Amino acid sequence: MAKIILTDEDIEKIVAQGSTTLVVDDNMILTDLAYEKAKRLGVEILQKDHPRPPSAPVRPYLTQNNPATSLISSITDPSEKLTEVANTGGISVYPSRDILQFNEFSSEQQIRDAIILTGRILYHSGLMVSNDGNISARMADGNILITPSGVTKGRISAEDLLVIDLEGRMLKSATNPALKPTSEQPMHLEIFKQRPDVRAVIHTHLIYANALAISQGKVRMDVIPEAAIAFGEIPITEFSMPSSRQNAAAVRDLVRKHNVLLIRNHGSIAVGKNLDEALINTERLEHVCKTLTYAELLGDVNTLPPEMLDAIRGIVQKNKKIDE
Repeated sequence: MAKIILTDEDIEKIVAQGSTTLVVDDNMILTDLAYEKAKRLGVEILQKDHPRPPSAPVRPYLTQNNPATSLISSITDPSEKLTEVANTGGISVYPSRDILQFNEFSSEQQIRDAIILTGRILYHSGLMVSNDGNISARMADGNILITPSGVTKGRISAEDLLVIDLEGRMLKSATNPALKPTSEQPMHLEIFKQRPDVRAVIHTHLIYANALAISQGKVRMDVIPEAAIAFGEIPITEFSMPSSRQNAAAVRDLVRKHNVLLIRNHGSIAVGKNLDEALINTERLEHVCKTLTYAELLGDVNTLPPEMLDAIRGIVQKNKKIDE
């Protein structure tokens, strides 16, 4: 039987009908955006005949034809391999645990696998090109797994990652001794120091987000409701030299209160409790900025009405209190 896929639009319809609860069964799958929308709009998701809510959103980027799935053969634990329980339009899902959704109990190998998969997703999505960008994750012992410098993140292996402590001291080198931690390591470490809740950091040179920061000096939050609810605002740092402690200082204060920010004339930072969350923030940031760029080019941009902006501010404030 084909799976029923629920999207963020379905969540909006549920809210419009006055409901605050959604009961799903084994034949229903929610997308990432549906989960996000449910969380932000206060819709409780329950799983029929199970004590816990469902935990396997659809992963559209994990398809049979996508090079990202080649990672599966390198995953150490066979139980973690991708099991195709549904294929609707080529979409495959993890039935038990998505490796991107690691936590404080995940092993080093599991987090290595998560970083490699994230790099391939970003690379094959065009969100991290050439040797640009870097990824890091906090492990259970508090040390940091980080990508190497000067290597395309879509073509690295788990053995290419390095382990450093919060002071930048090397604890475990890559199999290839020539590989060194990314030159942006000071910025990554500063973020982990400022945000104990953060376990993943993605730094990219997004095209549309960077273009808006360079040309407009801002990313508008008065046009797309989902963007305003998700981000509140997207701050932009002062100018700073890449790969320097100045860069780390530039993000220090902003990252304390924001999960997404832009480094002026440089790129983006997205953080999360795991790489799944940081990746969603990165993807959403570029999608929003791409939409805004096209809207500005077409002209006559329609802004949201004042009453809707007021309602969105209320939702943002409510979400902040929940997160605190």
